[in-house]
Amino acid sequence: MRKIEPEIQTSSNFVQISRKKDLSQDDVMISSPLGSEIDPVCGMKINPLSSAGNYAYKEKTYYFCAISCLNKFKQNPENYLQPKPKLVINSHKDVEYTCPMHPEIVQIGYGSCPICGMALEPKIISLDDKPDPELLSMTRRFWVCLVLTLPVFALAMLEMLPSFSQIISPQISLWIQFIFTLPVVLWGGFPFFERGFASIK
Repeated sequence: MRKIEPEIQTSSNFVQISRKKDLSQDDVMISSPLGSEIDPVCGMKINPLSSAGNYAYKEKTYYFCAISCLNKFKQNPENYLQPKPKLVINSHKDVEYTCPMHPEIVQIGYGSCPICGMALEPKIISLDDKPDPELLSMTRRFWVCLVLTLPVFALAMLEMLPSFSQIISPQISLWIQFIFTLPVVLWGGFPFFERGFASIK
């Protein structure tokens, strides 16, 4: 068995003890916060003194964290040296939308299908984090309708009490329920009426 000798490196601020070893296919080093070089394959910070290997290319020496990264770089260096293309995120107004049920329907920007009324979906999936306009609209309608529905629910339940008719007459209770229910049905359900009408035109 070959004896492994420790190697001591000293500086003004610290003492670093490492071990000399022969490079093999499985040799892998751990990223060093003191590393001055970056592995072009995996992006790990490398200390040149403890790198698993190096390779000179176009008058520059590159250091690697593992033999596998070194071999990948040797096969195609330009693939790892070229800058990565930036992701371009388009706004909703620049994206083509289509209907999942009717692919022939295509338009620029968000909308609904004129045939079935279904919400259009973007043809190309992107990493755009902008909120879905349909979700925002339906969420707002839901909360407003929920507030308007609570008095209707309360009146309907209180009518079961024997003495409630002496406080509020049934006719007044029905008119109150009608006033609160009307915007829930007409405004809250307007998208469903609109798409239902569009689907039978």
